[in-house]
Amino acid sequence: MKSELIRQKDRVPLHLRVDLAGVDAKGSPFVETTRSINVSGGGLCFESRTRLAIGGRLTLHIQLPFRLRKHFAGRSEYGVRAVICRIEPVPEQKIFRVGARFLGEIEA
Repeated sequence: MKSELIRQKDRVPLHLRVDLAGVDAKGSPFVETTRSINVSGGGLCFESRTRLAIGGRLTLHIQLPFRLRKHFAGRSEYGVRAVICRIEPVPEQKIFRVGARFLGEIEA
């Protein structure tokens, strides 16, 4: 995220709605609404019910609460392309924790 308060490497626990789209591990297109676990200036970690692949590309639309909008020119949503860098199954649950690195903002 472009926030001046969130540095490139610092992870901030933040639960934001994330709408994502991409291709799953089998090559099928998917869309999902989920939430972030933490966010940094370079990417985020989110939960997913979809089996994804490292290196996969995603389109993310992150819903911004009012208090963060000042860092995003007043926008309520941040659209960004991302690449999957890490995937961890959550034991005893049918979800994955996914780490994604931001590649570039989607121009509105």
